[in-house]
Amino acid sequence: QIASNRSDILPKEYCDAFHKLRAHVQPMPFETVLIALDAIYGIDREKIFASIDPHPLGSASLAQVHRATLTTGEEVAIKVQRPGVRATMAQDIDVMRSLARRLSHYMKDAQMRDVVEELWVTFLEETDFLNEARNLDEFNRLNADIVYVRAPKPYMQYCREEVLVMEYVDGISIRNTNKLLEQGYDLDEIGDKMLENYAKQILQDGFFHADPHPGNIVIYGGQIVYLDLGLMGRLSTRDRLGFEKAVEAVGL
Repeated sequence: QIASNRSDILPKEYCDAFHKLRAHVQPMPFETVLIALDAIYGIDREKIFASIDPHPLGSASLAQVHRATLTTGEEVAIKVQRPGVRATMAQDIDVMRSLARRLSHYMKDAQMRDVVEELWVTFLEETDFLNEARNLDEFNRLNADIVYVRAPKPYMQYCREEVLVMEYVDGISIRNTNKLLEQGYDLDEIGDKMLENYAKQILQDGFFHADPHPGNIVIYGGQIVYLDLGLMGRLSTRDRLGFEKAVEAVGL
């Protein structure tokens, strides 16, 4: 799933194949999902969720998402981490480290070793759903004055390291241009607003979505909604000023 974005080191055919791991992995049985939730919430699970749809909205290599209704009436999406995924990934990383050491004898630099370590750090970030919940909260705070951009609202009181509970957003993927046009949206306007906001994320906030592929951006209620904020980039004031100068130089 992470490697699918590394077109700098992998052929396009590999990246395209790995993209299937984003949302087309064999789903976990619903019983497994309930067992995972019970292990986290205990007897409080039924006090929190009035109902959980047994059919997943999506199933990826790290987690599975289900639509649910809270006992307070709100429609939410529950992102449940696959049991044992951290131990499995730790074993895989050990194998990749060994391969990287062997490959280093035939390569001029240590790029493969760096990539493996980057994968591990990225994986740890993506599997801490409390971190993603905080990212959702911070993103919405920084964009509170931007009427056309937001992220799903997290329900912090129910979020745990292995479970993320957030607002359910039934949006239209930006790749579904035909449906967007049918709904009366202006594709050029969407593109301009995305560019404008992404520039704000980088140049002004220094806090930006680090995985903005089409599956993570939907249009809902006239707004651009960013999904899957497990990976966010941060820039220091110095870095932001450097980017601003680069943009100004290009403009001149």
